[in-house]
Amino acid sequence: MSLDQQFVLPSASLENSIYQLEQDRAMFVGAKYQSYYQKQFEKITPKKQYAGFNIAAFFLGVIWLFYRKMYSYGFMAIALILVIGVIETLLGIEGSGSTIGLSVAFGMFGNTLYKYYVDKQIAKIRQLGNADISTELENRGGTNFIAGLILFLMVLGLIALQIFAS
Repeated sequence: MSLDQQFVLPSASLENSIYQLEQDRAMFVGAKYQSYYQKQFEKITPKKQYAGFNIAAFFLGVIWLFYRKMYSYGFMAIALILVIGVIETLLGIEGSGSTIGLSVAFGMFGNTLYKYYVDKQIAKIRQLGNADISTELENRGGTNFIAGLILFLMVLGLIALQIFAS
């Protein structure tokens, strides 16, 4: 048997795998999966990474990342924003072009990033082989309203400091 033949799954097995992945995604993402994310994820292919504009990611950016429990991406985004801010300050650049650019990038590629994150987390959970995968998917997935709220309040506080400092 050739190496290629070893990795060809029978169609019934492939259909079961696809069905299981859809079920895992629904449990991981939560209530918004069937009403929004399922359609967006289906649009994403290896050749087409754009899956529609995510309004929440556009307007909330880093807050959206933390709300969706993508903490590592959130911290990377904060670091990027700080680096861009330092560079703009050092170069004496005034304006909000970089902020608008980041917002557009979040809006355009938020769904793609989220799909990648969801699939990566599902694979990790399945690899661990815990007895209750459903519970683990629900615990690690979903949303974290508190994290989003805390970050939102921090942003409001920074805006208030900037206004009062001016």
